[in-house]
Amino acid sequence: MLLGDTIIAVAIKVPRAARKELMTLGENIRIARLRRRLTAEIVAQRAGTTRQTIAKIESGNPAVKIGTYVVVLQALGLLKGWGHLDDPVGDLMSLDDLPKRARLKNG
Repeated sequence: MLLGDTIIAVAIKVPRAARKELMTLGENIRIARLRRRLTAEIVAQRAGTTRQTIAKIESGNPAVKIGTYVVVLQALGLLKGWGHLDDPVGDLMSLDDLPKRARLKNG
């Protein structure tokens, strides 16, 4: 949140399932980095961030921006396919049947 020239951090409550997935993603990023024998400092330089941010990502910190996760994945050569969503319910629906916008019904 921006208040004048001051940025105020707003804590977000992250559901347990989402937190678990972030922790899994962070651990997988850490394993990929170690398999490539790269230090956190080298990955941070390639991604244009800090070693501390890499540590936050590897711990699954939900406060790290999604864009930062993406540039770290790119720095590790893991970006391709990252945006694919596993959506079994959506896969059953035809794209032609989707509404242009989702709206709540007045009740």
